[in-house]
Amino acid sequence: MKKLFVHHPLFRLLSPLFSGALTYLLILLINNTLQDLGSNFFTQELYVCIVLAYIIQESARINIQFFNRLKRPRSFLVKALLHLISILAITVLLVIVTMYSYFVLILSYTPNYMELLIFSSIFSTISVIYVLLYIGNQFLFKINTDKLEKEESERSKIESDFKSFKQEINPQLLFESLETILALMKKDAEEAEVLTENFASIYRYLLSKKRNEIIHFDEELSVLKSFIGMVKYMPYRKLKLGKCQTKEPFIVPGSLLYIFEMILKSTIPSEQIYLVVDLEEKEDCIEIKYEHQEKLNKTLKTNDLEYISKTYELYSSSALEVLHGTQIKTIKLPKLQMK
Repeated sequence: MKKLFVHHPLFRLLSPLFSGALTYLLILLINNTLQDLGSNFFTQELYVCIVLAYIIQESARINIQFFNRLKRPRSFLVKALLHLISILAITVLLVIVTMYSYFVLILSYTPNYMELLIFSSIFSTISVIYVLLYIGNQFLFKINTDKLEKEESERSKIESDFKSFKQEINPQLLFESLETILALMKKDAEEAEVLTENFASIYRYLLSKKRNEIIHFDEELSVLKSFIGMVKYMPYRKLKLGKCQTKEPFIVPGSLLYIFEMILKSTIPSEQIYLVVDLEEKEDCIEIKYEHQEKLNKTLKTNDLEYISKTYELYSSSALEVLHGTQIKTIKLPKLQMK
């Protein structure tokens, strides 16, 4: 929030001059006629009113700072009402003390009730207007902040939905698969048909399971085998599923597919050497292990699996980890249990 104009030095300097002169003018109009203004305007009382306006405005500014830092009450209306009551009480007290002192010490007579009431009423009105400017500014700021927060929430939701949609469709894998199918059709129609079936089963799974929060591990595993059968036709390292020791825990849909895809993209391609990946269930996680031969400019890290990691944070207190050993790389996927 930008600095409020009431704290600006120029406003603090000039505003009491006008408000003090206006107060004195109103008092003259109450006690005199218009013809008497010329002879009575520039008198000692004018400067007293200006000095009093300075005192009241600075007290109102300090009061604003106090209520701005006050945490309770949380209700905006209650806080505004208390603010107005406090500034009225402070203004009346300052006016009575100042004007009574001026009349007694300088003019040597005691002011009557009506004179103090006139001064208090005019200065209180100016103080209330001063504070209402601040409250109005705070109210507009609150409304604008709520609107901005709502817009930011909507923007974040749209971005999240887009990322989720992009992950479900995976356009890069989609185009690579279609290109491979087109190339393989001219070479071997039967192999192209097998590849098409694997491709269809993967995307059918991704689109049908997108509304499911978690699924059984064996459902993902069956689609993972189709994925392994599909990527062997692509220019990646050939994949082979090694040990698979699990008791069918639950898993977020698409987790294994995403992790295996990232493993392939970070591994040096080879037509002869297979990349064997083991799946082993531990007490609190599923370990995905493989002997890594990563590209020089592409090392699989935890940040590369941020999409999966953020999803698992919603269901598990454990975090996804990527452990880089000398020969073996281990990805620890938190295990989900249905209760």
